[in-house]
Amino acid sequence: MKELSILPHVGIWELKLGMSPKEILEKINRLCAEFHLPKLNNLQISKDPEEEDGSYYLRYQSDFFFFLVQYDDKEQAVEIGIDRLISEQAVVRLYDLDVFKTPAEELILYLKKVSPCSYDDMDEQLSTNYEFDDIGIRLWRDEPFHEKLLKDPAYIEEMRDTLHEMFRYRYFDIAAVQSVKK
Repeated sequence: MKELSILPHVGIWELKLGMSPKEILEKINRLCAEFHLPKLNNLQISKDPEEEDGSYYLRYQSDFFFFLVQYDDKEQAVEIGIDRLISEQAVVRLYDLDVFKTPAEELILYLKKVSPCSYDDMDEQLSTNYEFDDIGIRLWRDEPFHEKLLKDPAYIEEMRDTLHEMFRYRYFDIAAVQSVKK
């Protein structure tokens, strides 16, 4: 199986921080050719509204991948995110770990040895967004899930019908590499 490497403060595979939208699109086309993905007739590119500082996001989406790239006011990539959808085509590696097949808790513990971590919930294990500023890595998942929730009877009752689906949230949905924060 093909591999895509996440390089802290550099990029994902050949998509590098500092690239323009045109350069990112060229690399995405190259990725499709190298990975023998069908022609990008179905590639959708959508733009989120610009922020006050002039930055904006472009979403590059097909049936095989989803990249979310934030550009600054100079139209240079300052964050490149990749979604788990690509894991059907390639292994996405950060250091020696498969980002989308390593449980979130395990991945966080590993990365905390390299960089301090900030997260968006009072309970670290039930957060959805984790940022490792020293290495420029951000990890995100749609819903938090930790096995400790299975000890809460109210949670079990509330989630009875969808509990088997919740195990998917033990893994991250998006991994991103960021520029050095100023």
